[in-house]
Amino acid sequence: MLQSRIKSFINYLKGKNILIITHHPTDLDGFATSIVLQFFFKNLFKNQEISLYFSEFSKLIKSFLYKFKKKFPNFNFKSLNNINISNFDIIIIVDTNNLDQVNFIEDFKRLDSNIPFIFIDHHFNLNNEYNGNLKSLNIIFENYSSTAEIIIELFRRFKIEIPTPYKVLLATAILTDSGFFKYGNNQTIHNISNLIKDEISFQEILPLLNSEPDISERIAKIKGLQRVDLLRIEEWLLGITHVSSFSGSVASMLISIGFDIGIVCSQKKNETIISTRAKKEVCQKTGLHLGKILSEIREGSAGGHDGAASLNCNLDLEVVLKKVIDKIKKVLII
Repeated sequence: MLQSRIKSFINYLKGKNILIITHHPTDLDGFATSIVLQFFFKNLFKNQEISLYFSEFSKLIKSFLYKFKKKFPNFNFKSLNNINISNFDIIIIVDTNNLDQVNFIEDFKRLDSNIPFIFIDHHFNLNNEYNGNLKSLNIIFENYSSTAEIIIELFRRFKIEIPTPYKVLLATAILTDSGFFKYGNNQTIHNISNLIKDEISFQEILPLLNSEPDISERIAKIKGLQRVDLLRIEEWLLGITHVSSFSGSVASMLISIGFDIGIVCSQKKNETIISTRAKKEVCQKTGLHLGKILSEIREGSAGGHDGAASLNCNLDLEVVLKKVIDKIKKVLII
């Protein structure tokens, strides 16, 4: 099915000026996918404008870029600071299929623009009905642990060689989004192996991803531990806590110290944020899918996988937390 979708997707893009964007803030999978996809389009399409736009880089991206440029000093990429969307015929949105996660110019966000858009993503397909979305051309396949792996399929399909710097970009995206294979599968390992082969040392990639948490993140983790509540459901242990920032990192930490499921709440102005993580064993044994559970809360914007997902909404914290826990209980209780 992927191959047939790729064919229709590429045929539609011929002769069109393309703008590539990703979610806000940009993570490594969204960043790498955007840059490598631009390279792919420029090799496939001649005399077409192919541009990039990033709203904001995460701290990890900034650290990664510094190290990456030292390793590949001749590697450069250009992204737009200001956008006139009337210059483009189509917008490609990568690494999300939820417009609420895209920080873009207001007329596009309001869907008043006549410019169509297509999603390329590996998260749970929300199947939202967006005006302007060419739904039949969306490339959304959840069986991939990263969007980068979908982009690799494009290169395979059209037999375009991937230069070394772009291979490293893709490899780092796969590693981070799969949680260094924790959320991956056999195909994830196979894709990394085929990508780097003997040309790139795996041990050379890892230092690019080393980023020591700053004092703010360390404090958030300590506070998260101080406030954690334990909830046991059958044989599974849930850790529930709240912090003001770094909720995703705190949720991952809860898993690393022994919880089967981590739920971290955060509030910013009038917004409630829920970050969740679960061990792969829980998902496999029970059918738990955090991305599906959070997407069922219609009052908010959700996205993610079976073992990692987040929700942004305007609901009262206690109300939304109860909804999330009740939905998890229904899956875990036999």
